[in-house]
Order: sequence, then C-alpha cells, then structure tokens
Amino acid sequence: MLANNNEAIINKLAKNSVKTNKKQYAILFFTIILSAFMLFCVFTIGMTYLNSSRLQNTRLNGAEYDIVTMNGFTSEQLNTLQQNENIRSVGIESYAGFIQSTEYDKTVEIGLLWCDEVFWDNLMSPARTKLDGHYPQNKNELMVTKDILKTCGNENLSVGDSLILTYENNTGVYTDEFVISGIWDGYGDTSAGFVSKAFYDETGYDLKNNGILCIKLNCNYVFPTTIQSIEKSLDFSDRQIFAPTGYIENSFKLLLGICGLALVICLSAYLLIYNILYLSVSGKIRYYGLLQSLGMTKKQLVRFIIKQMILVGILGIFIGNLLGIILCMKLVPYILGILGISTGNMTLQFNPVILIVSIVVTIFSIILGMKKPIQIATKVTPVEATKYRECISNGKRYKKKKGAFFWRMAFEQFKKDKKKTVVVLLSLATSLSVFYCLTTIISSQGERTVLPNYWNADFIVQNQTQTTEDINSLKPAIEDSFVEEIRKLDGIKDFHLVEGTPIIFPYVLNSFSDMWITNYIDRTPYLSSEDVKADYKANPSNYYGMLIGIDEEQFDYVNQSLDNPIDKQDFLNGESCIVQYEGSEIPKEYLNQRVFFNLQGKQYEITVEAVSYDTQYSGRDIGASLIVSQDYLNSLISKPTTLNMYIYYNQKYDEVLEKKITSLVEDSPYSNDLHIESQFENMRTIQESQGEMMEIGTIIALLLLLVGVLNYTNTIASSIQNRKLTFSVMESIGMSKKQINQLLIREGVLYALFSVFITLTIGSVITYICFESMNYMEIPFNVPVFPLFSAIILVMLICMITPLLSYKKLAGNRSIVERLRDYEY
Repeated sequence: MLANNNEAIINKLAKNSVKTNKKQYAILFFTIILSAFMLFCVFTIGMTYLNSSRLQNTRLNGAEYDIVTMNGFTSEQLNTLQQNENIRSVGIESYAGFIQSTEYDKTVEIGLLWCDEVFWDNLMSPARTKLDGHYPQNKNELMVTKDILKTCGNENLSVGDSLILTYENNTGVYTDEFVISGIWDGYGDTSAGFVSKAFYDETGYDLKNNGILCIKLNCNYVFPTTIQSIEKSLDFSDRQIFAPTGYIENSFKLLLGICGLALVICLSAYLLIYNILYLSVSGKIRYYGLLQSLGMTKKQLVRFIIKQMILVGILGIFIGNLLGIILCMKLVPYILGILGISTGNMTLQFNPVILIVSIVVTIFSIILGMKKPIQIATKVTPVEATKYRECISNGKRYKKKKGAFFWRMAFEQFKKDKKKTVVVLLSLATSLSVFYCLTTIISSQGERTVLPNYWNADFIVQNQTQTTEDINSLKPAIEDSFVEEIRKLDGIKDFHLVEGTPIIFPYVLNSFSDMWITNYIDRTPYLSSEDVKADYKANPSNYYGMLIGIDEEQFDYVNQSLDNPIDKQDFLNGESCIVQYEGSEIPKEYLNQRVFFNLQGKQYEITVEAVSYDTQYSGRDIGASLIVSQDYLNSLISKPTTLNMYIYYNQKYDEVLEKKITSLVEDSPYSNDLHIESQFENMRTIQESQGEMMEIGTIIALLLLLVGVLNYTNTIASSIQNRKLTFSVMESIGMSKKQINQLLIREGVLYALFSVFITLTIGSVITYICFESMNYMEIPFNVPVFPLFSAIILVMLICMITPLLSYKKLAGNRSIVERLRDYEY
C-alpha cells in the first residue's frame, strides 16, 4: 500500500487552527513567553546574586582568596601549591613590624605588611576601589590609606610627601623618614601599611616562620575532598595553620542548594506550561474526535497537535528570552532606581549558557506538558469524543448534612480531583516556600551579618594616650565633661566605664613578675635577657602594668568567657583578679598565687585566679594588666583614669544619635587619641560589601512567588471552565450568582489555607535545612516575619479573587439558557 504524504495538509491545518483559535492559543503563547522569561530572569539574576555573594566575601576579606595558610611555609610547599591543577594563583604576605609613633602623634600603633605581586595585583585588586601611586619599591617607601594617615596625625598628606616614623620589628626599634609611594582605598583591613621587599628583608622576619599564603582556586565550588587533598599535599607541621574560608569550605553545600532551587524553578515552569496545555487540549477533545471521524489517524493527530505547539512554542521562547534579556539589562536597574534602591554596584550577569539552558528547559517543559494531553486526545474514540466531559460526577450519592452548606460543597469540590488539587497545592506551597527560604537567607545578610562589638555595645570609645615605657603617659582623654554630655543625650539606654591606673610590679626571681618579663623577652628576639632584667631591676617603672577596674555586669560578661570561671564574691571584694594576656598560655603554677604591685608608693597584693585572652583590656604597657573590681580600684586610688566607654542605644543602629556622639568625639581635644568602634559603621561596611545582593535576591524571590500564583490561576481557570455546565445547572435550579461567588471564595480559601499550612510546616523544615546548608557565616536562623506574612496575605487574596474573576469572565452577560445550549449535541 502506497503511503499518502499529507504533511502539507497537516501543516496547513495546524496554521489555520492557530489562526481560528487565537484566543486559546494567545493564552498558551503568553504562558510559554512567561515561562521562558521567568527561567531566563531567575537564572540570570540568580547568577548575579551568586557573583555578588562571592564579591561580598572578597570585600570582607580584603582580597579574593579561598584558602589561607599561616605561621610560615617552605619553598617545597609553595611549589606544591603552584603545581596543583585545582589552584589558579598563590599570593604571599608577611608581617613586617609596626609603627610606634610619628612626628605628628606619639601614640600610634599601625601594623606593617609586605606582599608579593600576585597578592597585590591579582588577589587584592578586586577589593580596591581607588589607587594613587604605586606599590613601594625602595626601602623607605610606604603604601598607606587615608585611615592610616589620620591615625598618624596628618590626613592631609598625599603621594610623594614624607613623614618621620618610629617603628619596631624583629631586629629593634628605629626612626626613619619614609616617602608615601601610594594611597589606596577599598574594602577589608585598611589599618595596615605596606612596605617594600627591600624593607622586609631587613626586618628579621622570614617567610619560613612568618609567611602567609593566600590561595585562589580555579572553581568557586569544590568538593570537600579537593580541599582535604590540598591540605594533605602540604604536609604541614603542628605550628602551621591551614584555614579555608567559610565560603569555599561550604561551597559544595551551597551548590546543592543552588541545584535544588534550579529544580524548583524548572518544576514551576513545567507546571505552568502543563496546566495551559492540558486546558487547551482537553477543551478541544470533540474537535479532535471529529478530525478522527473524518479519517485522521492517531499518528497524524499527534503530529497535528505537536505542530501547533511548535508554531506557538518557537515564537514564545524567542520573545520570552528576548524580554528577559531586556528586563535584566535595562528595566530592573531602572525600576530599582525609581524605588530608591541603590544600583551603583549592580551589574547583572549575562551568560550565553543561561540562554541555552532557558531554551532547553522551556522546550523540555513543553514536551512533558504535551505528553498527558496528547494521550487523552489519542485514547478517546470519535464516538466518545462527542460525549466527552472532563469533570463528571463520580456517581456517589451526596448525603445531605446540616450547617456550613457552602463550606461542605467547597470541600467536596476540593477533594473531587485529588491529583489536580495536589498539583495546585504543591505549586502554591513550593513557590511560597521558596519565597520563604530566599527571604530568610536574604534577611540574614543584613543587620545580623554584622559581628557584634565587645559586650554587644553599640558604640565604644577607647583611650589610647598610653605609650610603652612612660608610666606617666596615660592622659584623661575621656573626661568627666565628655561622659556627662554622653549621659544627657536622648536615646542612650545605658553605658559602662572601664577605669584604670598604672602600677609597678617589683622584680622577684621565680615569681609572677619574673615569668612575665621572661615571656616578653622570648616574644622580642632582638632583646638580651640579661640586659632587660638588669634594666627592669633598676627602672621597674619602664615595665609598668595596669590595674583595670570593671563593674559587676562587666565581670559577669568576662567571667562567662573564661575557661575556669572564678568566684564572683571574691572578685568583688578585691581578694582575686583576672590577668589579661595576649601570648601563649600562662603556666598553671603562676595562677592562684599572691602577686605584689606598687601604687602611689604603697605595696599591695592580690591573687591571680584566671587568665583572659581578650584584647579589649590590653594596652601598650609591657607589664601585666590585672582586671579587678571597680570598688576595689576606687578603694586604692581616688581618681582613676577612664580607659574605655561602652554605650548602648535605645534603638539599634540609631544614625541620628551616632552622629551626635561622633561629633562629641571629633570636638574633643584628645580626638586623635580616642579610638572608636561603631556597630552602625560596621553595618554600613557590610552593606557596602554586599553591593546588590539584597536587591537581586528580592527580585528572585518575587519572581518565584509569581510563578506559583500563575500556576494556581491557570489551574483554577481550567477548573471553572470545565465546570461551566455545573454552574449553569446550579443557577437554573435556584442558586444565585452571589451564592456561587460565596462557594468560589471558600474554594479559594481552602487552597490558600492548605498551601500556607504546607509552607509553615514542611516548608519551614526545608527552609531551615537550606539555610543551614548555605550558612557558612554561622548566622542565627530567624524567620522574616513581615515578608512572609505579607506574602501569605497576598496569596490568600489572590486565591479568593481569581475564582471570582474567572467565573465572571466565563459567564459574561449571557443568560442561563444560552450557556446550557453550549452543551447541546
């Protein structure tokens, strides 16, 4: 039998079908556009979000690296890293001493660093926003920031200017003139100056003991085994430290979270297309039956349906992706600008791979979406097709019950087609859960990303007038008048003062003072033990320490951080104290012993019971700092010097109050010797480092929520269209339109309530798991109440309004008789 080539006829029939059913295919066309558009936008904006997340880590670290090694390295270890195929680059950095004073300020403490070209040009470059001049080449050149110049006492210096510095390194203390070779600004630590290789070679530091390696991997996402293999290949000693950043260490978990999110996006796109295709095909079953009765085979019918989808699909995919490109590149920054959201750092990433993925996923969704409708169209015989009804009664007798009539009818409809109900609920709940998850992750990048100040204070003021060997150097920089002005400001919730006074520890062989000075000598290689101890005996005031008084609340905070908490009453009574120490662990035999110290010509003694390694109470004194109760300190000296001031606001991040306090600090005659730590400034730094993360994440969350709402809208529209005969019959037997509206509203409420229930239960668990899998910064989990509550209200309103609008459009102004005639055959 000869084959009959009717391909041209099928093509013509498909084109005519699309033209004559413009309204139905317009909905399908719009759906495909929307799906392609959503996929492209979400993937593009999502990629930008990930790049922003990476940029945030670069800015917080001050350089773009994934792993850092400390406490030195060998040439073999460096060569191993450089030969590793998983590593892109390795930068070198090292400590090079610190500045003690300048010609403008005698109380300066600025760290000095040296780095190689790889670190400065490649790794550190993404974190810099400005660079004038060049990296130091000669021994007396220095690279600084404006912060450093301000600390040095003259922020008006520029590139080419010189200043006299006194600095200390492993070979001694020196005073030289330095030339500013460059000034840079950017993110990360801006308080350390950079020196030349010629300067570093004479500091007494070496890379074997003091070198730092900053390692940048080839990929942003790696398996944990990759990091482990790199560490194993280095064969580190116990002293050396191998420290991956939190981002790269958890990158595989982050990648799994991204893949899960991508899967949800693809599933949402599939459901969106499937619902419309199902509605389109099932609404034309009689038409397909008529075609089969005229001789069209099932294969030809399948080709006929596919060709219609191809005509609509190709154009829809093209327009959808084109709109996505335009929106991501142009309209999103414009809209954010209108809303007042900063777009200064916003650079949306366009990637051809994303375009290909978007096209492939949309095509795959269309193919899967056609599968079930085509099966329905081909399985129904021509005779069955003329009598086809998608939704018919299951034949079960309806048992009449009293009360809540409309709620019972709504619930019966809700559970009639369980499969479709489950699809709608999953679609709504999935999108709402993804919105919940993303807003939780996004909100965690805001204020809670800011690491708290010491004792969780909003503002800290520190007295830094102290110098190393001058016992009389400590000045009352935090004056009583200054404290009183702070006290009077509106918005101050509380504040605490830390006071202190210099003390002298007489040298006693094999005692606490002997142990302390020995540890100091061991940490300072250029010092002679015999010379220092002889000088200590002759001039003990040059090796003075501090007696620091704290109140009861401060003690509770300090005590809970100790390895071995001490008795509170003994501390408050002045019978015991805590020693502040920055070196290695103090030998246990020096604890729980009486320590003698001199104050104003009198000798006192106290028991040292614990060690605090917190640097908050450290100063520039060589001797020990003993932390005692404020009452005990006041019993020894009538007027101690205020060292630190901890201020707490009524309202967190109060910008107005912050400006008032900062103004008081700047107006102080000791402003150059007052160091401040601001929680508000820390938050601003974090927000600047985040760039566009918050805005981009919000757009992704809203797009995904929109996908779920559209799925619900399409399904409800399909359901109401299939029930139009039922509604017509109900009206014909006496049910008013108002009562039908009440029924539809209750059906929508049921969908909303069940989807919200799934979101708040299963969705919360999934959100928590996803949050923890990406939580490399160890931020506490906190539900974003306002965004979630707003989304729930929005979903409930849409669920109630959509059925009403669909029914109103379906019924139109036609009479009951006209609508019933649609089913005559």
